[in-house]
Amino acid sequence: MRRRTLALVPLVALALASTACDETSDTDIDLDATTTVPTSIVVDPSLFLGDVPCSAASGAMQSYVATVLDVTDVSAPFPLPSSPPITCTASVIFRQILVGHAYRVQIDGYDVPAAELTPIGGSSSGSRSMVRRAAPAAGTVAPVWSTFCEDLTAQKNVRSTPKTCEELAPLSTETGVLVNPRATLAGTSAIPGLELTCTQASLDPLGNPVITGDVASFDVRPTDPALAPLVNLPCTSPAPAPYTQNIKPGQSYGFRVEARAVAGGPVTWGASCTALAVEGLVVHALCDPLSKDGALDLSLADVFAAAGTSCAKENVVTYDAVLGAPGDLEADAIDCSKPIRFTPIAPGAYADIKLVGRDAAGAVAVTATCTAEIAPGAVSTATCTLTP
Repeated sequence: MRRRTLALVPLVALALASTACDETSDTDIDLDATTTVPTSIVVDPSLFLGDVPCSAASGAMQSYVATVLDVTDVSAPFPLPSSPPITCTASVIFRQILVGHAYRVQIDGYDVPAAELTPIGGSSSGSRSMVRRAAPAAGTVAPVWSTFCEDLTAQKNVRSTPKTCEELAPLSTETGVLVNPRATLAGTSAIPGLELTCTQASLDPLGNPVITGDVASFDVRPTDPALAPLVNLPCTSPAPAPYTQNIKPGQSYGFRVEARAVAGGPVTWGASCTALAVEGLVVHALCDPLSKDGALDLSLADVFAAAGTSCAKENVVTYDAVLGAPGDLEADAIDCSKPIRFTPIAPGAYADIKLVGRDAAGAVAVTATCTAEIAPGAVSTATCTLTP
């Protein structure tokens, strides 16, 4: 899938009714004349239009709605109020942004002028669903295109913008989730040009076969048992058909993408993807980069229940954790009320994890042995058993 990288253009903000964002015009703002730049996110159509024309001609995009999702907790993304409909020649600024939080931008493109659309519930509702201003009772207007942009982290007094966006994809009127496993290839290396790529077969000048690249095939495994897994997907193939059966609007869906260096071989890399289903839209699942390593979550919660004790100054105050082979990692004096995550750690079976809870004097109050199976690109939770 082609990505586009473009620089931010100068903007001026005009006040809108929506509290989430501001639309922009073509006049430059004099930033030197202001004391501070508000922490914000700018969405510029030049980032995502690609080969789709922006004009009043038939078949062209005329307007779009931008939605920013807070993905600081990737397991529970939630959307901020969406922008009102914006002409495809203008940018939009989101100001309800928290410093240090991670955000993703999603775009819904329409072949209807912005002036003819209004959000359900009114211009200040922040709804992502649009109706025709002249006939709101006629039902929602389905967007024609959709895309999303890379994650970014909000910085204090900086007007941030995504650097790359996926190519616009035509949409149906079904509610669905599109998982493109190749999206997990992006960001797999901090060094440009060294990211994972699909394997390719070619011939050298002497006619000998040469295999280049890393990933041969993918499996897509939904966490929802109502959705079927997709297995043995060649890396070079287009994205599979979207999930449209058993997808409920407003529900968050998770997917695990497993990548193999050899088709049919062991899983070498893994990644997590999430999507928030929207009525009448096929949305792109947003994926983390593939990783060879996994992560492990540990806590004393189950141990307390089995031992009949609690995290309290008169019982258990801190605990130590030792992973044992193959990782041999450890952490000491962890607050008894807090879980700990070991990451990154090598995949494999961890059968001798030790947890030791201590009282305020440092004496051993409770012990447990835990086991866990760590998979590439996945967060696992240990199963613990109280020990005498």
